Amino acid sequence: MFQLICNGALMEVGRSAFLVDTGVEKIVMDYGTKVRTTPPQFPIPIQGKPDVILLSHAHLDHSGGLPIFYANEHSVPIYGIEITKALSELLLRDSIKISTEEGVHLPFDVGDLNETLKNFIPINFRKPFKLKKTQVTAFDAGHIPGSAMFLLEFGGKKLLYTGDYNTDDTRLIKKNDDKIPEVDYLITESTYAERDHLNRKEQEKEMNEIANDTIKSGGVCVISGFAVGRLQEVLLILNKLGIDFPVYMDGMAKSATTIMNKWKSLMRNPDELDEALSKVQYVNSDNMRKKIVKKPCVILTTSGMLTGGAVVQYIKRLYDDRKSSLLLTGYQLEDTPGKMLLETGRYISKGMNLELKMFVKRLDFSAHVGKTGLYDFIKKVNPQKIFCIHGDHTDEFAGALKEKEGYDAVAPAANNRIFEL
Repeated sequence: MFQLICNGALMEVGRSAFLVDTGVEKIVMDYGTKVRTTPPQFPIPIQGKPDVILLSHAHLDHSGGLPIFYANEHSVPIYGIEITKALSELLLRDSIKISTEEGVHLPFDVGDLNETLKNFIPINFRKPFKLKKTQVTAFDAGHIPGSAMFLLEFGGKKLLYTGDYNTDDTRLIKKNDDKIPEVDYLITESTYAERDHLNRKEQEKEMNEIANDTIKSGGVCVISGFAVGRLQEVLLILNKLGIDFPVYMDGMAKSATTIMNKWKSLMRNPDELDEALSKVQYVNSDNMRKKIVKKPCVILTTSGMLTGGAVVQYIKRLYDDRKSSLLLTGYQLEDTPGKMLLETGRYISKGMNLELKMFVKRLDFSAHVGKTGLYDFIKKVNPQKIFCIHGDHTDEFAGALKEKEGYDAVAPAANNRIFEL
């Protein structure tokens, strides 16, 4: 017998946090935040001090609450793929910086983050390691460089926590490891449980056509995306399809790209990122931003949901230019400026309320598994019980797994989150 306590990602995308209590050890898997709220929302607190934390990947909805443990004077070892430490540090330091600038209180500070980083223990894919009672194996999740699924084996049982994963190759990295054994229990993300993604090659072609058409008309094509994973993917797409126009990269994506280049072995084609970067200029000042928007070019910039970052400066300067375009390449959460822009045609954020005349479109370059891949993956690992988390439609997904596929599936909720197994 063991206990699974779901402390986050309950019928929503964000603030992932799960605790497995084997009776001998308490294992936390991720401890993130819902970053698009002010102030940020964190998971339901873990009771007591856990023995270890398994960090699936660096995105803040999985890593953003980790310093809370150290703020509460709980020194806990954190296991993850080595690049995850560097990317998590980048995102967490930026989160603290932005919160300080905006006067938003966080339950931790830079000192707590520094202690967090000291407790990081690097692991490798497919190299099992033993805790007190539990053997843990990390498998490549194919979501961003270093993203991991965790297989826990104890008491003759196998539990798999997927984190975020992708069953299709992207330009940046290969798909998830598909040689994972069958398991007894599966905790799976459900971000796109209700639909499949649009055809990737067609999306790539459309982005390239929009960029070229924008430049031919004398405009600027601004492509917004997530700093970790997405904008590197976009850059590789443009390079593969033939960059013959000026390309700039702005925002945190510059630092994230530098980090990724230190772990080339995690890339699908290790040399392609260097090749693409040879055609890119980094933007390093607002004066440079003013200068580059005066001539046709493509600008890759954060943030993915238009909540802040360098993209705001470009929107201010180009919003009424019909020759220019703005492409959103990521998931748009409800009530974010990006989502509101797609619904209303207006950019509403930080005291601004602008009607955009520039062409705006969202393209689908998701690094999450789609509906068909999700069902196929579940059939491969063939679990006895499934916990559907990290999605806006987890209840419907669990219902479909029960009624159509015959699985014992549940969508954990605030009033149903503790399971004796």
